[in-house]
Amino acid sequence: MTPVSAPPQAEARGGRSIAAEARSALLAGLLAVATAAIPLLHNPGFYFSDDYQTYFLPGFLEIARLIKAGEWPFLSPRLFQGGAFLAEYQYALFNPVSVGLYLVLDLFARLDRAAAFFVLVHIGILGGGIHALARTIGTPRPHAVLAGLAGATSSWLIYWGATAWVPAAVSAAWLSWAAAFLVLAYRSPRFLVPAAAAVFMTVASGWPFADAALMAGTGTALVAAWWSGGSRIACVRLAAATSFGILFAAPAWMPLVASFASTQRMAIVFNPHTLQTPLLVLFAIGAPVFPQPWSVMGVQVFAAPPMQYVGWWIPVALLHADVRRLRTPDGAAAAALVAITLVFAVLATAPALSQLRWPFRFLPYFQIGCVVLGAWVLSRPGHAWSPARTAALIVGTAFLAAFQLVPAAQIAFLTAAIVLLSAILVLRSGGPERRRAVRFIALSHILIFAVLTKVFPGNAMLPGWAPPMLRSAYETPALPAGDTSLLLFRSELFLAAQANDAPESLYVEIPHGNMGLLTGTPSVGGYSPVPGRGFAALCLEAIGSSCPEAVERWSRIDPVTGASTLDLARVSRVTAESGPLADAFAAAHPDWGRRVRQHGTVFERPQGGQDRPGTISAAPSDTRFGAVDESSRHGRYEIAAGAGGRIVWARGWYPGYAATWNGNPLEVEVANNILPSAVIPPGPGVLTLGYRPRGLDTGLAIAAAALLGLAGAAWRLSRSRRGAAPVLRRAGAG
Repeated sequence: MTPVSAPPQAEARGGRSIAAEARSALLAGLLAVATAAIPLLHNPGFYFSDDYQTYFLPGFLEIARLIKAGEWPFLSPRLFQGGAFLAEYQYALFNPVSVGLYLVLDLFARLDRAAAFFVLVHIGILGGGIHALARTIGTPRPHAVLAGLAGATSSWLIYWGATAWVPAAVSAAWLSWAAAFLVLAYRSPRFLVPAAAAVFMTVASGWPFADAALMAGTGTALVAAWWSGGSRIACVRLAAATSFGILFAAPAWMPLVASFASTQRMAIVFNPHTLQTPLLVLFAIGAPVFPQPWSVMGVQVFAAPPMQYVGWWIPVALLHADVRRLRTPDGAAAAALVAITLVFAVLATAPALSQLRWPFRFLPYFQIGCVVLGAWVLSRPGHAWSPARTAALIVGTAFLAAFQLVPAAQIAFLTAAIVLLSAILVLRSGGPERRRAVRFIALSHILIFAVLTKVFPGNAMLPGWAPPMLRSAYETPALPAGDTSLLLFRSELFLAAQANDAPESLYVEIPHGNMGLLTGTPSVGGYSPVPGRGFAALCLEAIGSSCPEAVERWSRIDPVTGASTLDLARVSRVTAESGPLADAFAAAHPDWGRRVRQHGTVFERPQGGQDRPGTISAAPSDTRFGAVDESSRHGRYEIAAGAGGRIVWARGWYPGYAATWNGNPLEVEVANNILPSAVIPPGPGVLTLGYRPRGLDTGLAIAAAALLGLAGAAWRLSRSRRGAAPVLRRAGAG
């Protein structure tokens, strides 16, 4: 028996109109979008918190700005730490849908509306993809629509993937389509190319956990198919589609791999049990409220958002499932999905794997598997619910939830009452197999979603920052061409801001993380999950905050260059948090002008400090520059005369910089830990500096080879299909 072979009913349905399938998938996506939009009625900023505020959306808007300026956004000149967008990976620069949406986001005047629009589009894509996956395992359309609605609005995806870690929602959306097309590719050669394309979209979306889930799921399916005697050719086709898609996306992930050694990431020690999914959470997918203590940095914390909830009907359906159906041809695909879902459960509940920290990030893939399986079970002919067992499950789960956290008992029993009433309506409508019952279940899911998002208007485990939503609020007076700005603040400042309901002015005066991109002026500090090693020497932390010694480190004279990093980075404006940091900078630089504001002091360099062309910050004293041409990733400088010596640029250094002198290569060195520099020989010449992300060329070569391999495989399969057609026709006629 082949685990993912098509049952006869599914094959018959597969011959129906593609338009009908598209309409059904569109309905699932639109229902998911409409449901997900409900929280916006009472909280317009529901989908805009934490990393979405300080990392992703400012980066998305900067990418749009660079594209509209005619540059491919591998590097932002307005951000030193975190400015190598391609090497950050999570910005999805090779996902054409994401990049197209960034250009649309740039049309929004309000940040919260832009954030919600981006998320809702992907929730719609996810709803359609889950519908498609459900259809591939033989689920009728009404139940597949229900699966798409519930899976795309599951609590983890809403409270984490859609509000903070946006690539999780983007990658999940494409992973659902990849899973559907991989099943089809296993069954038929004609789906090899679409499956590889869907895998490419998943990997190019920038979420490493989705990549790991993709490989774990495909590997499990291959083992299950091989073990059960499935077609060896079909297994090869499944592996080929996955491999081609991953390799074709190599330009998206190779720059991250190539630059990893130059980052601090490996030096950061993570607790492997932080946000490791408790086993009981896996069984609570049908409980709207199920308080469960989670380990966060060794501290037990009750998670306020119900991140375990997917759909109340799923455990009820599974409780009444006839497992014997999994051993029939009709249940082969569902049986394979059971195995894959169990693997996701293991990944979610196991300790962290290397850099894949916080294992609960695997939870949404387990939940998607459960919702698809639940819809399939619900739709089986003869499937029925026992009133006694159904009531016992619902009421028992509510009591268990109340026992977990007594103060939450009221909301637990309230939602349980809604679930119990919904179950009664389903039973009175003739059972879960009927379409009317499916409609009742869908309406109850929407109602519970509305209740939960009203009771939990935000993720209490994330910072409750409330910055201004108008982009114009962040506009800052321009700096002299080539100059930069620097923020000096403690990370505790924004922890306190969360607790004390800080005024909007804090976020305007001290735009932490990547929010400095919204100001329109170049910023030295930014937010990066993979910060360069050199920034640590300057006391710059991953989110752009500083340690108490920051002023001394930035002002320290470097023996190699004879200048401070403050000078070489061409910092002409410093905003220092009120208190020790502002006092230290005032003492170290008494000649700088200052303006005291509500949350800090703005220091401005005296006029006449820098007269270098472009972003050059240091050059031999007798160097004379002619024509200068600069862009975000390139610079060309005509040098009329000079004795030779070191040139330094006020740009962030990343692996991939290259320089030439009169066409001959120069070594690019790192000055003051973070800046590119080169030593030029005496005499006139033309100096160039260019940035091409390390690993990009290797990634492009791998992608080209994968594309050729995929084209060759598709051509060979098309010839095989043409040769096999007469045989198939004769067999059908016989």
